[in-house]
Amino acid sequence: MPHKELAFYINPRGPERRDIMGLLADADISRIGMDGVPWQVGTEDDEIALFLEDCAHFELAVCSMHSGLPVLAQPDQAMPAELREAHEREMARFAELGGETAVYHACAMRDVSMDDIDATVLRVGWENFVSCYVEALEELARIAGAFGITVVLENIWHSRFCSSVTPILELVQTANRPNVGIILDSGHAHLAGFSVSDEIRKAGHWLRDTHFHDNVGDLSLPKADQHLPPGLGTIDWQAACLALQEIEFDGPVVFEGVLGPGDSIPAGRFGGYLSHRELIHITVANWRAFEFLAQQRSPNRPRTG
Repeated sequence: MPHKELAFYINPRGPERRDIMGLLADADISRIGMDGVPWQVGTEDDEIALFLEDCAHFELAVCSMHSGLPVLAQPDQAMPAELREAHEREMARFAELGGETAVYHACAMRDVSMDDIDATVLRVGWENFVSCYVEALEELARIAGAFGITVVLENIWHSRFCSSVTPILELVQTANRPNVGIILDSGHAHLAGFSVSDEIRKAGHWLRDTHFHDNVGDLSLPKADQHLPPGLGTIDWQAACLALQEIEFDGPVVFEGVLGPGDSIPAGRFGGYLSHRELIHITVANWRAFEFLAQQRSPNRPRTG
């Protein structure tokens, strides 16, 4: 099993951005992701240019961006003009940085809280919701396509309508656009009680991006979505690596949030105990170990002796 290319989400405006970029480069990482684009094209061009200079210096390229926008505003209405314009502005900013996939929480709506998704979808009916959502998704795909960007929908554990890949598959398959796919958040799937490896297999060739991180699957914890490096929680990463191999996922494998919230070490899960260098090392070393162990489990592994 060949090593997958790896990528890390970073805080593009964090005070330690350049230091983290250097550490990633030292670890032979060449791709990064980011939560949104914090600069306005036309008014903060100097900041954008400085970020791109840093990327060039450390030989890093942006591959994934987590949008701050929902696909849809209301469950039974077309995408409003102001939301479409916001998508266009955000997509243009992302394209300025050379991004490839734009990430959206599946089933999330601008005018509906995350906790009310299920009740809202039940009120209008799943079929009606799918029809409206897919229309908006197709519009978003057209906007993204003009910039060569792929739209990916992310599973979230807040709602039964989007906690698993299964209903999200219905949305992307109904839209059936070449630049629409799925991103699997491993931590969300685990918290919702789903096997990460099974979710990978369900997604199949529709899997275009990942938000990989670990947790112990305990929703009673104050910060259940722990965003731990793989291997520090209870996800079966050997099985996940094997599943990626089976669906021929070509990566990159993207780790989200493992460097701490906003890349803050003091505010992270380890309270300042582990440095960015150590978190990067643990993540990469553990992942490579899981890849190797998965290869030993592979039914296609050549026999010796």
